[in-house]
Amino acid sequence: MTKQTTLVDHERMIYNILEVYRDVSKTQHSEGLLWYSDAQKAAQDIAAKYDIAVYIVVAVISALSPNNKWARNVVNADALIAAFLRGDGIDSVKVSTYHAMKRKAWDILAARPDYEGAKRMLKGQKITSFFCDIMGEFNVTIDGHARNIAYDERVGLTDDRTNIGVREYRALQAAYEEAARRIGLMPYQLQAITWRVWRDRHGIT
Repeated sequence: MTKQTTLVDHERMIYNILEVYRDVSKTQHSEGLLWYSDAQKAAQDIAAKYDIAVYIVVAVISALSPNNKWARNVVNADALIAAFLRGDGIDSVKVSTYHAMKRKAWDILAARPDYEGAKRMLKGQKITSFFCDIMGEFNVTIDGHARNIAYDERVGLTDDRTNIGVREYRALQAAYEEAARRIGLMPYQLQAITWRVWRDRHGIT
């Protein structure tokens, strides 16, 4: 069975993203604008606590992020880093994501790669992108909500259409990047702000 796709051209995606952005309230704007900087601050606090590089903490957080709520994601990262540094085993800590992601985070702690090496070890396009956003790169993470905003289409996150392939992911990133340039924001800031508007508009919890 062929996957259904939604065909929206580059300029239309930019229009749809900016249409959501223009509906923003002051509260939505300020909360969205600060989301990733607050995320980096959380990573900085953990890094200072354990005297390790911030980007290593961000890589661990990113590895543990799939299907993990943000607050729990940070708690999981702190606990995993603490266990690793104590010399405990990987199974001494429970995390709210897949075991393969837990192993990836553990391997990053063991390898202590440089910045680019950490991105290579993450591998997955979404978790690598999340790492880049928290670290403040000119980047945006595309999830099902970001896709829906760009397409102006409500599709449930379990729908096959939100399983975004590499080419579609790049096209969506390019639309958010160009939209962000036009209004003087970082792409990840625009994504966080528009998600806040979209969530409130559609009553998404």
